[in-house]
Amino acid sequence: MSDAVFLTGGTGFLGMAVLARLLEADEGPEVFLAVRAGDGDEADERVAKVLAQLYDDPPAGAARAHGVCAELTASALGLAAADRRTLTAEVDRVVHCAASVEFTLPLPEARAINVEGVRRVVELAREMSGLERMVHVSTAYVCGREPTRFDEDDEISGEGFRNTYEQTKWEGEQEIAKAGLPHATVRPSIVVGEGHSGWTSSFNVIYWPLQAFVRGLFTEVPADPDGIIDMVPVDYVAEVIEGALYEPGADGAFHAVAGENALTVTELLKHTCDALDRPRPDLSPPGTLDPDHPAAVFEPYFDVHTIFGDRRARALLPDSPGPPPAEEYMPALIDYSLQTKWGKQPLTRQAARAALPRSEA
Repeated sequence: MSDAVFLTGGTGFLGMAVLARLLEADEGPEVFLAVRAGDGDEADERVAKVLAQLYDDPPAGAARAHGVCAELTASALGLAAADRRTLTAEVDRVVHCAASVEFTLPLPEARAINVEGVRRVVELAREMSGLERMVHVSTAYVCGREPTRFDEDDEISGEGFRNTYEQTKWEGEQEIAKAGLPHATVRPSIVVGEGHSGWTSSFNVIYWPLQAFVRGLFTEVPADPDGIIDMVPVDYVAEVIEGALYEPGADGAFHAVAGENALTVTELLKHTCDALDRPRPDLSPPGTLDPDHPAAVFEPYFDVHTIFGDRRARALLPDSPGPPPAEEYMPALIDYSLQTKWGKQPLTRQAARAALPRSEA
């Protein structure tokens, strides 16, 4: 690989995993990393902080990461004229990971980031005369509540969303589709820590209920025992994104998901309780939590009955084993969470990997 990449969202959990994958590749690309910063020095500091979350001893490829002052909600991404000229002249590929993942944002605020932000990145990509491909990161949950199966080529109704996050990610996909650019869309499900090391920088969605359960805050879980919990390790999602970015002819949607191997709520509780050596909690009907309860925002994801098809993603990576079964990586997720006190004492990705047995590292 030698093309330059413009990466948004590289300071977030998934974006960091994508950044690491690009920097660790032999003869990998120069990576222009969009960061919120007032000037070039501050941008360099932001990049240094991201690298410090990934590495204790950065690889040689880390020198290929370059901070660019940018802001999704600003006109023209808030780019300085010189930076915009550099990007349009040197960048051949774009990965748009940046988004608001807050489920409770009012619709106008969510659109300002997840829709208007997409439009601004598209505007920049249009100016890149050498653009080979733009990869837009969406979510498998753009299908909303309705289907019992959602394949990569299926049409989306644009109805039945659980929250403004799902709605605005769907609207963002529409912006990409009508842009007329060479592009691919990667739709992850619930992204969790690395499959082998458990490393994560983000303790939300599935981690909140797990943490509450570990602390004994939940003796009863409002969830459908047959509900589908589709979780996928971040390193596999990054692998799919890289494949969508570089594989010749890759276009359309790719589901980075567990798919047919997704757990049910009952199975997730079993593996969690086995890993913690705790009794299983009782289950109550979904929707019984008080709306003001901190976990209420996540409750709809414990009542999902959609299986995500991932045929195209697996065909994109024919040499990849795909995501490991959740029962194999759940202990690593929980071990990392407990070891780092749910992120209060984080390890770098490098340190988390170094703690593995040599055969797994």
